[in-house]
Amino acid sequence: MELQFTSGQVCKIFNITKQTLLFYDKIGILKPQYVDSNNGYRYYFLNQFELLYLILSLKEIGMSLKEIKNHLTQRSLEKNILLFENQISKIQNKIANLETINKRLQKSLNRIKQVDNIKNSDEFIIKYVPEKYLYSIPVQRVNGLQDFNLTLSKIKEHIGNCLDTCFWDVGCIEKYDSFEKNRNTEMFVVVDSIFKDQYLKIKPAGHYLCTYHYGSYNTLDTTYKNLFNYMNLNGFNISEDIYEIYIVDILNTDNESNFITEISIKI
Repeated sequence: MELQFTSGQVCKIFNITKQTLLFYDKIGILKPQYVDSNNGYRYYFLNQFELLYLILSLKEIGMSLKEIKNHLTQRSLEKNILLFENQISKIQNKIANLETINKRLQKSLNRIKQVDNIKNSDEFIIKYVPEKYLYSIPVQRVNGLQDFNLTLSKIKEHIGNCLDTCFWDVGCIEKYDSFEKNRNTEMFVVVDSIFKDQYLKIKPAGHYLCTYHYGSYNTLDTTYKNLFNYMNLNGFNISEDIYEIYIVDILNTDNESNFITEISIKI
């Protein structure tokens, strides 16, 4: 005799509600094998489990119940092959997207965890920085939180809405020879790989002199002046490009006094 399971047993096995089973019966995608006329118990057979698993799996990956019903009422080997190949492709894309998000979240977490080390570090430090790829566009200088949000929106427009910059290292490239002027600058996000684009730049590997600015972007000039004075006193040549990286910004806190910006220059 075929193994029989009550609706309650099926719900426990598949971790679903009785309402779900009743609804599947109502729309005709999974009906009980029979209903006991004496007590109203609804029974499912073991050979229906594979069908229920398929329904739940297709629902989990985003297919609507209407789409699932259409497939089940017209299923064949050929249609199953097409469906499964299509869904496998979608799943692989989702996995790739989730891996990308996970990678960016991990980068953001690592950056935030730097804060205690930064606060305990010397005012000026020299560190080796590996080569990085920057997607950089010309913008007006960031002079406050409102400017920061506007320029970040602008660079996101250039990159495309499909790319989420919220988990990327964001910064600016300043030019030393125009530092004292009311100047334009460049804003960038660090990208993982090189590709052909007019806005792609390479930040060269090498040793960089770094310092950290604490607080609003409006007071960055003071930190820059301290950096330039230190370089002049210690005989460092000031290169053309100066890099800002926003370690703690509006994505981490709404209090500008807690912002931390890394300023680095190749030596």
